Amino acid sequence: MRVIAFFLFTLLSGLPSMAMATDAAKTLADAKSLLCVFKSAIETSWETDSFQTRPRKGFSFNIEAINTARGNAKAVARGGASHLEMIALPNVRHFLGFTATGDLNATSVHGQFGNKDGDLLASHSVHMASEPPTTFQNYGVCKAGK
Repeated sequence: MRVIAFFLFTLLSGLPSMAMATDAAKTLADAKSLLCVFKSAIETSWETDSFQTRPRKGFSFNIEAINTARGNAKAVARGGASHLEMIALPNVRHFLGFTATGDLNATSVHGQFGNKDGDLLASHSVHMASEPPTTFQNYGVCKAGK
């Protein structure tokens, strides 16, 4: 009987976290826009025969007009707006964009809450088309909008 009680307690104690994961995935699936804030950032560049990494200041931007059926959205920042392709999975949305100079931008927004305010965990990568190679990796959260 104790063994059964232990297993029931163990199973039931995980239910709130499973419910939160379901809520986060639903928040992501229902989002028509995202306000993304990346407070932690790293720049990596090729210098003197090796990659050098250093911290950078973060930034923010919006992802708007999310259309899951078409698999696209729009990135909006101070410098203007650009088209994004989207890969929509049940637990994550990947947004891919390209600049006129050939840089690749990839933003992943996860169906997992990153704080008590219900913001979703996110990362943003920039792969510059420059020589020598330079990349930026940014970490933060996105707030879902309707």
